[in-house]
Parts: sequence; C-alpha cells; structure tokens
Amino acid sequence: MVNFIRAAALKGFCTLVRDAGLDPESLCRAVGIPASALTHPDERIRIDSLSRLLDLAARQTGIEDFALRMAQKRRPSTWGAVGLLIARQKTVGDAVQAATHYIAGHSDGILVRSEAYDEEVVIWIDVEGGEDSIRFDPAQRNELVVGSAVQMMRRLLQREWNPPGIGFTHAARGNLDRYRPYFGRLPLFDQDHLFLVASKADLDTPLPLYDPEAERLLRKMAEQQLPSRQEPFSRAVALLISQRLPDGALSAEDVAAALDLDLRGMQRRLAAEGTSFSELLFGVRKNLAETFVDSSRRPLAEVADLLGFGSLSAFSQWYSRAHGQSAAERRAGLR
Repeated sequence: MVNFIRAAALKGFCTLVRDAGLDPESLCRAVGIPASALTHPDERIRIDSLSRLLDLAARQTGIEDFALRMAQKRRPSTWGAVGLLIARQKTVGDAVQAATHYIAGHSDGILVRSEAYDEEVVIWIDVEGGEDSIRFDPAQRNELVVGSAVQMMRRLLQREWNPPGIGFTHAARGNLDRYRPYFGRLPLFDQDHLFLVASKADLDTPLPLYDPEAERLLRKMAEQQLPSRQEPFSRAVALLISQRLPDGALSAEDVAAALDLDLRGMQRRLAAEGTSFSELLFGVRKNLAETFVDSSRRPLAEVADLLGFGSLSAFSQWYSRAHGQSAAERRAGLR
C-alpha cells in the first residue's frame, strides 16, 4: 500500500541541505520527489520517498540529528487545517484526540492513539512504511515524526516541555547525547512502537487559542482533507493485528471476535475491499519484520515472539520465503 503525506513535512529541509553545500532539488530527484514539493506545502508526496530522502540527506550532509533539526521548525500550521484545528481545542487532551482522528488529513500513513496509565498518558504513533520501506533506514523518519509531535506539544503548552518518556523502534546508534537538547533525556530504543509520554496534568491544560466557532469551521475543513470519509475496514483489521501479534499465535477468529463480528462477516467485509485476513497478516508481519531486522538489534528469537511465531525456526523459514534470504543474512549484509 502506498501512503502519502503533505509536502509541508519538508519544512526546514532546504535550509539544512543548502547550509551543508548540497542541492535540495537534486536530492529530491534522487528519490522521486518532484522539485515542486519544496515550494507547494499542500502537494502530496509518498511517505516512503520522504523517508528515503531524510536518510539520504543525513548521510550526505553528515548531520546525525538532521530530522530532529527539521522537527524544531514545526508549528501547528505546518500540519495545515489539521494543525490549526488541533490548536483551537479546549485542552491539550482534546488536541491529542483531534490529532488521533484527523491526522490522515496531513498523512494517511501515520496512525496516532493514546492510552492512559495512572497519572500518565502514552501517545502511540505508528508509521506505515509502504512498498519501498526496505530501501531506507527508518531512523530519520522516526525522529522527524516523534520530534514533530514533541514540538507540537511545546507549542500547545507554550513552554519548554520535555516528555517524561519517549521511544523509537530503531536501534541506538552514534552519539546518543545528541537527543538530550531535543528531549531532555535519552530515548528508549528497539521499542515495538514509536511513543511519547505526557502527564494527565499536561493534557488537562487549557489552550489559550480555544475558539468554538473557529474550531467548528476548521473541523469542516479537516473533514474535507481526510482521504476517506470512513477508514477502510481492512486498515482497522491490520492495526488490530499489529497490536495483538506479540501476544502469540493470532487467528482470524480472534480478530473477528475483537471486532464484535463473526468470522464470515469479517471475511466478507475484507473481500469487499479486495483483501483477506491472511494477506493482511502477511503484510503486517513483513513490515514489522523489516523494522525489527533492519533497524533494531533485538535478538531474532525476540523478533519471532513479537511477530507471533511459536519458534525461531518457524520465523526463519517464513522470513526466508518472504524476503528471499534469511534474517541473519539480511543483518550481515547491512553490516
């Protein structure tokens, strides 16, 4: 599946690249992004092409924190009508809920959800890698997404806010002290999902720009920017699969029951969208396997558990069939 993001995600890219003595248009052409995207923020570009661009730019400029520097330039308006709507909510918590529902208007490849634990709330972020995800290191993409979310929280709270916790799916590498100026702490690495933590007190903070009439008008605009008035059923199934895989063997019956459907009902709805449970399970596993094998240092036995395989040998056989080489060979080749 190909996912898109507004070209506004490139904000700050040109300045960083030019300051390093490189040509931003040449780098864009190298990954298939049209030069027009650099000046037209509402143009839609492939999110996997953006990810490749960030990886390429960080390597060629030698700037380890390339994406984090870009993230510091983010304002609510960078997210278009969605960002303006978020800033006009009554509280920070309401803003997070608005982001959860309307983020697809900015990027249909990013999923946001939140979960409360005692006095803290974890904001989980998933990025769908797309068909080209095996061709780039996702670290810069991950850091742009999470760094932008932290910057959005700071804009909403109107103070120098640092998250009590933060996590990346990729492995730790390079000089880790570079993260402290951005987050006030070292992140956790090799996590199952991208995430940041906020206190419930932070989420209860009233927003100074709250305006019920402006919020109503912006909500209409944000609705119009959504790629679909209704999220595809298959996407909901895929998200549920990704959440439940680490629990062990996952059956179609389990997922149907979690959606309050019988098995045949779920199969009919998936067939109407041209897919099936087995295809979704394969796709989710393939995307997660690429993340865990390519960009993390998790032992392969742990990767097997996270993908719901009963043993390392079962995972190894599946990986070899899906990718044409073993997971161990893939890691050795990357090194």
